[in-house]
Amino acid sequence: MKKKLDKYKKIFDLLSQLKSMFCPGYLRKNLRSFNLISDIIKALYAVLIESKKNIVYDLSGIVQNEIEEFFRILGLGELCIFYSQSGAVFAAQQTLFSGVWWVENKVGPDKPSRLSIEIGLIPRFVTAEQEERLQNLDVETMLPSLKSTSVGLQALISSLEKDTKENHLATEKKIQLNLLPLFPQDKKTLFSLLPKTEITIYSQRKQAWVFGTLLKNIWWIEELTDVEINRWELSLLVCEIPYSLFPVSSELRISARRLEKIAAQLKP
Repeated sequence: MKKKLDKYKKIFDLLSQLKSMFCPGYLRKNLRSFNLISDIIKALYAVLIESKKNIVYDLSGIVQNEIEEFFRILGLGELCIFYSQSGAVFAAQQTLFSGVWWVENKVGPDKPSRLSIEIGLIPRFVTAEQEERLQNLDVETMLPSLKSTSVGLQALISSLEKDTKENHLATEKKIQLNLLPLFPQDKKTLFSLLPKTEITIYSQRKQAWVFGTLLKNIWWIEELTDVEINRWELSLLVCEIPYSLFPVSSELRISARRLEKIAAQLKP
């Protein structure tokens, strides 16, 4: 677990270095930058008002110095997402503007990566990953693994099954493992029943790592609860997607208004 966190931490540190290199502030009047920001503003309003699906701008044909100019304008935010499956790798980081994402994907080891800007509350590959998961938790199939476990773990699994079969998961439900009557062996069994998958979300603002599982609507979350002693607490999240980490509609409207001010400065 620590090695995996260290790996993602290195990636986030690299992105943070980029953030300092391409810090917003100095804006050059540039027609392409002005057009891009104008398009992003229109896309934000389209997602907000017209309820359109995510809008993507492919940057693969843009020269490097213009990409760097886009970085100076949009910057890098505090939410990162990583996902890999069958050789394809996806990475997303929110810009300084909620609902505006840098997204990079690489479909194979011999293929070049593609950079794009995606407009929406949540990057498309995150919702696609959730749809690809197995169906809901089924206690019947887990009974052989639960026979030698404590009553506490059996009750937890039964509760998870009930929660994940709800038609509408309106709110996130967090289950803190340290508050449950679980033995060390129970936790090992739980880890084997709900192994972490290759989707990882890191929130710098909340100091939290979120990992997917094989089952729909169940996530692991590890949060830094005490900075001084570097104490992390592990919990389960029951929700379709951990929406509390992602922006809400009102934040997209704020982003659009902020970008309108920048567009006015960029206008040739």
